[in-house]
Amino acid sequence: MEVEHPGNLRNDHYQPTQIESSTRFATRCHPDANAICEELDAFFAQHWPWSDQKAREDFLKADLNRWTCWVYPLARSDRIFDIAKLITALFLLDDVAEETSFEDGKALYKRIISIAQGKVQPDRNKPIEWITYDVWAGMRSVDEALTESLFQNVLLCVRAQVDEARNRCTGMRALLDQRYKESGAGLVAAAMAYAMDLHLTPAELASISHIEDSYSKLAIIVNDIESYEKEIRSFERNQAEGGKTLNMVQMQA
Repeated sequence: MEVEHPGNLRNDHYQPTQIESSTRFATRCHPDANAICEELDAFFAQHWPWSDQKAREDFLKADLNRWTCWVYPLARSDRIFDIAKLITALFLLDDVAEETSFEDGKALYKRIISIAQGKVQPDRNKPIEWITYDVWAGMRSVDEALTESLFQNVLLCVRAQVDEARNRCTGMRALLDQRYKESGAGLVAAAMAYAMDLHLTPAELASISHIEDSYSKLAIIVNDIESYEKEIRSFERNQAEGGKTLNMVQMQA
């Protein structure tokens, strides 16, 4: 598929720095963000197996690759590209899983996990497979230890997304426990370690666990509020088991 333009780079972007901050924290974005978004928008627009042209256009409008550049503004320039590529692929893979039953989703992730581990060679005619293989293999060649730590957190996240335990969350505590696993809070932290080349000891990780806990709860609350209507529309449209809504807003209603 020929790419008509490199994504959202030519459009105006929301810039948090344009408004006065209500906190002491300053917003930052990775200095290579435009170049990263241009290349990855074009890559995914061309190679990902979009269901239709509208899905492809919606991806470009969402400017998804820029999210990673906002989250990791201090990432090393030689590592931010791989992290952005991986996280975008995971977001898109989650969308695919939402269109399936739990059993089909489990089968999909079982194969993808084996490919990511390098245990199974990808089918080069299937973009989801070769993109997964290439990004993980490339990251392991850079830093095997931090890549493995990141992989274990990704494993927790993707397995939770197709876990039937989602249907058994009857209270807020159970919901938060499940949403912590599937929201990827640990993934975000592990990706930061890789992106910034941070090798922390177990004691150092334990010392900041309360920060990760606070972040994860805040992220879940914001995500559930902002995505609730989209999740409802998606499930009503497809009625797929993997897309069944597990959302704090719905539980509190």
